[in-house]
Amino acid sequence: MRDRRIRGVVRRPWYDSPWRIAGRVVSSTLTVVVLGLVVALVVVPRLTGGASLTVLTGSMEPTFRPGDLVVVRGVSEDEVCTQVPVGTVVTFQAEPGDPALITHRVVGKTIGTFDDGTSCRLVTQGDNNSATDDPVSPAQVRGVFMYGLPKAGWVRQWVTEHVQVVGLLAAAAVAVYLLWPGSRRSTTRVLSVPPSGVPATGLPAAPAAPVPDDRERGLRERELDLREREIALRERELVLRAGEPEPSTSVTSEA
Repeated sequence: MRDRRIRGVVRRPWYDSPWRIAGRVVSSTLTVVVLGLVVALVVVPRLTGGASLTVLTGSMEPTFRPGDLVVVRGVSEDEVCTQVPVGTVVTFQAEPGDPALITHRVVGKTIGTFDDGTSCRLVTQGDNNSATDDPVSPAQVRGVFMYGLPKAGWVRQWVTEHVQVVGLLAAAAVAVYLLWPGSRRSTTRVLSVPPSGVPATGLPAAPAAPVPDDRERGLRERELDLREREIALRERELVLRAGEPEPSTSVTSEA
């Protein structure tokens, strides 16, 4: 009896092509970068009670330049006088209750008792300024500088103003990745199936029982018979599709 051949479509792994390797590296890198930015700009500020802010002026050059993004952690009013030393960069309100924020360096501190019940005043100044700011009350301080990202402020501002464009670009990138032929390439593998009684190449063999009894032996024989029938049916279907004469294959059914 001649060997039976079965054709099957097998998906090739992603690492079999330099283009697919490059695509996987680029996509993985972009994913890591995006997740890192989300953590740095959103998660960390929320966990520390702070915020991420965009630098708009050059008063802190060369430390910060317009377009840079700074992340500050929250600080309570009671901690300002004791835990904010000279040299620290802080973000504060220009006037009490004013939503406009300034990020400058603490260059001095005045200790005493003041009308608002606080015990100090911060003396601040921009690194690029020649004069100090008005004294800053602890009630005006909104955060202490943690870290900054050059030019990331302009990127965030552009994304915020063009949310629809960003969404369309992301959808297009996903569609290209899913529809790109290189990401779904497959190959055809031909399996040679020997006559019955010999294990088929590429097909899993029936598990062997440690101590087979009559019942297990009967179940195993039935399983082998069903598998033989399945192979015969698949061979017949392939022969009919190819228009070749069907080979004579006897399939013995279990009594």
